[in-house]
Amino acid sequence: MSTLAKPFGIIIVFLSFLGGFLLMGGNLSAIWHPAELVVILGIALGAFMLSAPMHVWFATLASVGRVFGGEPVNKKLYAEALGLLDELVRTGRASGILALEKHIFVPDSSPIFRNYPRVLKHRVLKKFVIDNFSYLLLNPPQSQSFESHLIEQIDAIYNSRMEVPKATGKIADWMPGFGIIAAIMGVIMTMTLLGGEMDVALIGQSVGAALVGTLMGIFLAFAFVAPFTHFLEVMNRQERALLEMIAAYLDAYANGVSPSLAVEIARQRIPPEYELPRN
Repeated sequence: MSTLAKPFGIIIVFLSFLGGFLLMGGNLSAIWHPAELVVILGIALGAFMLSAPMHVWFATLASVGRVFGGEPVNKKLYAEALGLLDELVRTGRASGILALEKHIFVPDSSPIFRNYPRVLKHRVLKKFVIDNFSYLLLNPPQSQSFESHLIEQIDAIYNSRMEVPKATGKIADWMPGFGIIAAIMGVIMTMTLLGGEMDVALIGQSVGAALVGTLMGIFLAFAFVAPFTHFLEVMNRQERALLEMIAAYLDAYANGVSPSLAVEIARQRIPPEYELPRN
């Protein structure tokens, strides 16, 4: 259902926009001016490329897939993450922590990891688990704060993921201005119609076309770019909460807590909307 929500949202936006205009008695041809869309979208794309490093360009394209691919964080992913951590820790306790090497170093062929396909599919989550179990396998000194190490990793991941919504958020802020640029161009074209035997109807059409530039800049910014940005921010916060749950488990495990208690500590870090039943 979450996969269909975004296409339905887009349809509702367009139906409301175009349907409302028709109900007002408008003619759709009056707001169809491809040249103004070229100005607005072209400047927006160029400004985005100027304001963001190249890796953010590709991350933005990948984020479009994330938005339309459904919610990446859900109850099933939380359940698999907890199950994976618990199984890894119990395996380490039963066979020795070094027995985890074959699972940590080659997770895609690990019989344990294969039991949790959603974790394997989630690149950031899988890397976080592997990196920190690898760290624990090196038997770090007690003077090295594992909790601080985990928090620093989560901050770095979150800040990196937030580069895309920060960049697209800027475009949402700027796009009404790009619409004004298109509108001013339309006004300039209207000025060429003044003088001599002026065609009032043609001047009116030209002024209307100029106003469409402002309309489209605002519409695209607030109906599409801003919601896209906000949804990415929500997904990133959900992803951070998931990593914080895993960090709570790993920190408890590193401090000698039993697997059952570590699961309970981690469970208490799960947001209410993803709360898991106690088995």
